[in-house]
Amino acid sequence: MKTQQERQLHEKLSEEINVATWKGLIPDMLTRSLFLVSEDLDLADVGVQVALDNTAAVKGWIDAGKLIRPTQEQITTWETMGSLFRFIIVQPFVFFQEFEGPVC
Repeated sequence: MKTQQERQLHEKLSEEINVATWKGLIPDMLTRSLFLVSEDLDLADVGVQVALDNTAAVKGWIDAGKLIRPTQEQITTWETMGSLFRFIIVQPFVFFQEFEGPVC
């Protein structure tokens, strides 16, 4: 069950989710602050747990391969495909997921 603080932070972070091309995310990749989030995780939930410094949850996602740094193979695919991504910034990190919907 989420606490009131988690619900409020989730709402705030949900409103901050944006869309970018791979080219827009490259600067964050170069500073090693970019993490790919598994499609079965909610992007705002990840942001909430990082913001609250819930190391157990974050470590669990990393250990399960649900929170990873992009591989060279993925980067090459994204560069050639012109993919879009949903992303959220939780300083100093940027978390992103592939996005297959219309850009609003």
